[in-house]
Amino acid sequence: MPKTTNFWIISCLLLLTACPIGVAADEAVSQAETLMEQGQAQAAYELLKPMEEARAGDPAFDYLLGLAALDSGHALEAVFALERAVDAAPDSGPARAELARAYLVLGDTDDAKGEFDKVQEMDLPDEVQRTINRYISTIDQYHDASRTRYRPYVKMGLGYDSNVNSATDESSIAIPAFGGASVPLDDGSRDENSPIWDIGAGVRITSPIDYERGLSLFINGDIDHRLAVDEADFSSLLANGQLGINWRRDPKNQFRVSLDGTTVRIEGSGPARSDREVFGTSGQWQYTMDQANQFTLFVQASMVRYPEQRVRDVNRYTGGAGWGHAFLNTAYDPVMFISAFGGVEDETSESRGKHFSNDFYGVRIGGQITPYPKSTLFGAFTYEGSDYDDTDPTFLKKRNDDYFDVNTGYRYQFDRNWSLSPTIRYTNNDSNIITNDYDRVEFMLTVRNDF
Repeated sequence: MPKTTNFWIISCLLLLTACPIGVAADEAVSQAETLMEQGQAQAAYELLKPMEEARAGDPAFDYLLGLAALDSGHALEAVFALERAVDAAPDSGPARAELARAYLVLGDTDDAKGEFDKVQEMDLPDEVQRTINRYISTIDQYHDASRTRYRPYVKMGLGYDSNVNSATDESSIAIPAFGGASVPLDDGSRDENSPIWDIGAGVRITSPIDYERGLSLFINGDIDHRLAVDEADFSSLLANGQLGINWRRDPKNQFRVSLDGTTVRIEGSGPARSDREVFGTSGQWQYTMDQANQFTLFVQASMVRYPEQRVRDVNRYTGGAGWGHAFLNTAYDPVMFISAFGGVEDETSESRGKHFSNDFYGVRIGGQITPYPKSTLFGAFTYEGSDYDDTDPTFLKKRNDDYFDVNTGYRYQFDRNWSLSPTIRYTNNDSNIITNDYDRVEFMLTVRNDF
């Protein structure tokens, strides 16, 4: 690990010393403790080192010697002393944390992460737990940049959807193209509710191409089967994938380009079927201003195709910007983000569906807090407006939509792998075309395992 990265991680680990280990109250050790409190690690090390042969094996002495050795630049000797302290007192969180710190100084990120994982499972103050979480995340980021990493996951959810087909609740509609005649809607064209069973799996792969230049390859893939228990015709199978290159030019600037693909298959058939395929490319620039602020610009171009309804085919072009902010040194570690986006959807020459072309624009705001080390509360609000270019041939007016989405939930992280998340989501598409006007409520309880 580069020295600059080591320094950034280690400097933040000082918080861990807030959990002292009980040290024997003899004169030499008390003097060494005083020297450490005064920032005189070298003097403390020189005082304790001659006593090592006689005192080795005493976990309190070994901890203090290891801490003094580490802070005075004797990392290898610190490892020896702290390993003895951990062997004698396996439940000492501070000793394990300092041992992890010593491993980091020596560049041994795997052993460091292993020790941090063990400390994370201990009963330590919330602030210390949060600090450890941050450094585990930092080590993971370093591993992502320096070696090939595979991160598979599986999930299963149970819930309820008040409108599985995103349809109007009207029983009949007037058709202007037919002189205003009222036409009854069948069940498949009206809102239908159902319990939901959701099963999914995926993998995230990162592999360095040129570590010195900050170049890496990433591959993401997900598959999700959503079963509408009472309305099987609206069950769906979604698969998406992403292949791209990430370039971390320096600690502040990161660029990413990718090829993206998504396919959605609705298991029913007939007029209600609306399978969708999306293929395109995207680019992103991420600028980290400081520890608390991150700015993002993004663009995307996609071909959106409907194999069963080719008239709806469009090409979609999107651009936008986002800002994320972490409130440092604040209770519950709040994080917030906001992004704004806009673009166009143009009909293809084959579709003959100019009334599906539109300009769109929107905003997304969200955030999270961590009231306890294993608990996260999160939420997001999205608004998107769409103004269509041409008159709808059935309803004889240009379509205008205002789409609102509110999603909130709670995640409990049992350990590094297992988590449980109850979520609730409300969606409202306010449209002047009655068949596109609907609202929807979804509840879901999801269990997930990240291997």
